[in-house]
Parts: sequence; structure tokens; C-alpha cells
Amino acid sequence: MAIVSSSIARVPNLLSSQMMLGNLTRTSTSLLNLQSQLATGVRVLRPSIDPVASATIGSLDFALECRAQHLRNLQQADSMLSAVDQSLGDINDLILEAKGIGLSQIGVGSDAETRANQAQVIDSVIQSLVDITNRDQSGIHFFGGEAISQGPLSEMYGFYRYTGFGDSMHTDLGMTSGVGITVSAEEALGTMSSRMRGLEDLDPGLNAETLLEDVRGARGLGVEASTIMVTVNGTELTVDLSDANTVGDVVDELQLAIKSVDVFASVSIQGGSLSITPTLGPISFSDPESSTMAADLGIEGSFISGVTLTGGDLDPKLTEQTAISDLAGISLPMGSIRIENAGQIREVDLSGVTTIGELQNAIEALEIGVRVEVDDDGRRINFRNELSGASMSISEVAGGQTATELGIRTFSGGTELADFNGGRGVGSVSGGFDPVTGLPDPQLDIDFQVTLSDGSSFGVDITGALTVDDVLAAINTAATGAGLTVPTDFDARLAADGNGIQLVDGTGGAGDLSVERMNNSSAAEDLGILGTAEGAVLAGSDQAQVASDGLLSHLIMLRDALLANDESGIAFATEQLDDDTLRAAEARAEVGVRSRRILDSLAREEDRSVQDQALRSDVRDLDFAEAATKFALLEQQLQASMATISRTQQLSLLDFLR
Repeated sequence: MAIVSSSIARVPNLLSSQMMLGNLTRTSTSLLNLQSQLATGVRVLRPSIDPVASATIGSLDFALECRAQHLRNLQQADSMLSAVDQSLGDINDLILEAKGIGLSQIGVGSDAETRANQAQVIDSVIQSLVDITNRDQSGIHFFGGEAISQGPLSEMYGFYRYTGFGDSMHTDLGMTSGVGITVSAEEALGTMSSRMRGLEDLDPGLNAETLLEDVRGARGLGVEASTIMVTVNGTELTVDLSDANTVGDVVDELQLAIKSVDVFASVSIQGGSLSITPTLGPISFSDPESSTMAADLGIEGSFISGVTLTGGDLDPKLTEQTAISDLAGISLPMGSIRIENAGQIREVDLSGVTTIGELQNAIEALEIGVRVEVDDDGRRINFRNELSGASMSISEVAGGQTATELGIRTFSGGTELADFNGGRGVGSVSGGFDPVTGLPDPQLDIDFQVTLSDGSSFGVDITGALTVDDVLAAINTAATGAGLTVPTDFDARLAADGNGIQLVDGTGGAGDLSVERMNNSSAAEDLGILGTAEGAVLAGSDQAQVASDGLLSHLIMLRDALLANDESGIAFATEQLDDDTLRAAEARAEVGVRSRRILDSLAREEDRSVQDQALRSDVRDLDFAEAATKFALLEQQLQASMATISRTQQLSLLDFLR
């Protein structure tokens, strides 16, 4: 507390005045500060008042600002997920409505006119579904996955194209693991085809530009850049590779270290591995404690002098930067492939394509609703149909092999029969019994009969066939069993141009090459080879086209079947809606789980915010009882000081001489 010192009795008046004025100023300043604190309720008005408390307050202010933003984000996320949940509920109602219409149009009681009228109802269901899928809130579209700025569904060639990508958009919610606030229409509705998933492991090679993060490593666990111990002819070296980003960086650093001892030794890339050539003595690699890089690079161990040895296969992943020349089994330059979708046909020349990324761009430029993706396993490429309701086909051009080598031909030897006819597969008959003897009759298991131009014929049983290759083998085996020479007299093979099965008649007779069904089997029709050839070659149709197996496709299929008065098509499309109901229910359940996490996190964030505010209040805010008491004392001090000063200033020399 400032007081007037008694030591100023015998000093000059100027000094006495200055000291008294200083005491008054300090007391007045304390009163002013205390008045400001009382007016604002804040104790620490400036950092200079309490530096330690100011630092704590600054940290708490920052934390509270972050929490406030997290709370706003959580509230927005909760609102978004509630809207998504409502939309999924509306979609489920539409599915049930469509399913009810489909079931009502199966069997007696429905005619072509009734079904045509119901087709109009299904068409309105489709339009409602598109509108729901394109819903948004504050410019964020619910069903675009990570693509939120525009509606995920747009019309293209009379069908509906999905342009979204990714699973979900994430925002900063202050949680250790992100929670998506949107969903993908692919996940909820099945808007793109799961075919064509590449049939071939393209097994990309290794080069100096390959990123370490893009290789699986010799142990299949990736490669983490760290330190390697290298012993060159007895000299131990420590090579720090923690800054290496590419395989070329690793090779350069190892080469530099080894050549400091063995000037003629070399480290290089050979195939998918690192190659070591010692000259003056053996070279060995090992990992120090807590490092596994040598093992991951496949070079852990000793390499003897004078012999070039390779390490383990680093198994690079396929990426957009992968060069086509590094792919296994690809003939260069590549040729052309033909893509058909939604009635559109494009032939694209891939001879100038040098990377996977350029291949993606070349297909995207066709504007045909086909998307190229690198498979999640990093081994193959996938061509996916973006158009719901349309069928995609990828085939060879003029006997080329590019589509086959890339593993993307939609009608190949490895195509499964279960994928034919929009997933309905290929029918066949089996287990036939002679009605008289009751014994098995192989003739009743024949699916179709092939008649050649010279009048010879044979029956084909495809029971047990799972792929196109199995069917071709069954046909050619039956021909051989009938005494024909394959492929001279007859040959069943894949079309060299386009897609489908070709039956080639080499007998040179005057009749016609034909295929007819047997035992009421639908196999020939399902395979696309039923009928009579014009000439010596019966060119089958492509029954393995790729369509999206999703809700929109099934609704379009149901609408078209109703318009065509096709009862079997109505039944099949209605049956597929069961899977769509399950898919939408699973998506809604996932949204519910996310919403529960958001609400729990929202409650926790509010509690933590209250705790931080209480802590900040303890440090920053004013104790009013203490401040009021201090204010009263300062007032008394000021009054006492002013009274003392007034008396002191009235004294003169005579007062001291008395």
C-alpha cells in the first residue's frame, strides 16, 4: 500500500512534492485498474498484470475456439446425417412401392394394358429416386461420396450416370477417427457395375522412379525408410536411408556407400528386385535394432563375390503413374479396343498411351459413361459402367489382343456364365430319366444340337460348365465325339472381332450351319448361339454385357419388362429389388451408427467445453468480494494520502524552528 514517507521532513519542497505525487499516482492507478476489473469482471486485463495466468488463458481461449468450431461442425454433421437418414427412408418407401407393383403384375389378372399403365408408375418412381439422390443441404449433396458440389446423378444417352466418387466426405469433428457426413450412391443404391474387374494381374515392374510407398516389399508389409547396416569385405558401414522416397534413392545411396570400399561393386534394379554384384569380397546387409528395411527390400543376408544375385521381389503396386511398358504380358505398342455402352460405340487406339493415368484419360475422353479405376489390390485395372440401365461391352478390334492382355474383355474365356444375361446366367437341363425304364437318359440332358452344312450333327451338354472356356471345351469335345476334326471340320471359339462365341463349319457342305434347342433347354439362347448361320460361321451375340447391379437398373428393367408384357422379366426384376432393399437398409444402419457417434461426441465436446470455461474463469475472472474489499482500502489510502499531503504542504521553516 502506498504511503507518504516520514523521511521527507527535511528535504527540498520539489522532491517532497514529486514523492507525494508519485504515491498519489500509484494509488490512483491501482484504483483505476480495480475499477476496470470490477466493470468487466475480468482480473487479467493485460498480459503484464499476470504473465503466467495470461499464457494459461491464451491456451484455454484457443482450445475453446477449437471446441466451438467442433461443436458447430458436429451440429452440422448431425443435421446432415438426419437428412441423409430421411432420404434413405424415402428411398426404402419407393423400393417397397415398386416391389408391390411388380408382385401385383405377376400371374393371372394382369394384361398388357394394365402392365403398361403400371410402367408409367414405375417411371415416376425412377424420377423420384433420381430427385432424392440429388438432394443437398447448404450445397452439400448427400449421395455424392466425396464429390459434394454437384448432383451425383445426371442424364446421359437416356440413362443415368453416376459421377460421384469416394465413400464419404469428412470434416474436422475433433475425433480421433473421422466420421463421414455423406454417403455414396454406389454404396446405398449400387449405381455402378462391379464388373469389369480386371482378370489379369498386370504385375508392374520396378524402376528408379517407383515410390517406396508403392511397393509391398519382400515381406508384403511395405517398406519403411530407415537405416541399413552394410558390411563390405569386412568393413561395416551404416547407411541412413530415412530420407529416401524412391527405389532409385535407395539404389544411389547403397551404391555410394558400397563403392567407398569396393569401387567395382554395383547395386541395380533387375525385374522387380534389387540386384547386388560384389567384386572384392562378400557384401552383407542387416537391420539394426528397430529397423526392418533390409528385410523389406529383400536383401537381408550375404552376397558372395563375383556373382550377381537378386533380392526378394518387391512386388510394386499398380498406380496411375505406372508405365504400360512395365506391365507384364502386354504387347507393345498396344492396339485398339472397342467399347459399347448405351447404344454408343467407340473404338480407341491405345498405341500412344504410356501410363495407366493416360489410359484413364483416354477412356474418359470417349464420354461413353465408362470409368477406369486401379483395383484396391493394386494388381489390376477395372472398367466400370457408370450408366444405370445401360449395358457395356469391351471387345477386341480386328483380331487384336489388347483388351485380353489388359484383362478387361467383357466376353472372354474366363467370363463366368453366372454373369450372362444381366445376372440370370445360362440355363441347362440335367438329371433326365427315361419315362419307361426310369433310368438316367443322357439324351435328355442335351442342351442344344449343332448341325453342320454337310448334314452331320452332334448334341452338346453344358452341365457343370462355369465359364465360357468350359462351354467352348464342351462344344469341341462333343464335335470330336461325333467324329469331326477340331478345328479343321469344326471349331467353337471366341470372336476375333467383337464379342461372342463363333461356331466355324469347315465341312463345306451345301446345307446350313445351325443350332437348335433340345429338351426345352434355354442354353443356346442364353449363350447367344441359337439360330442359323449365313455362311460357314455362326456369330453368336454378346450375352455377357456389363450392367450396373443396382436399384436404378432394376427399376428400369422392371419398367421395360412391364412395357414388353414380359412376365419372366417382371419376376426377375422384382426379385432383384430384395437385394436393393437390403443394401439401402445396410446404408441406413451405417448412417445410424455414424449419427450415434456424432451425438455422443457432441455431448462429450459440450462437457469438455464447460470444463475449460470453468478453468479459464478460475484463472481469468475477478473475485468480486476480494476486489470490493481492496477497493475500499485503496479509497481510504487515497484519502489519507491526500490529507497528509495537504498538511505537509502547509508547513514552513518556522514550523521546524519552533
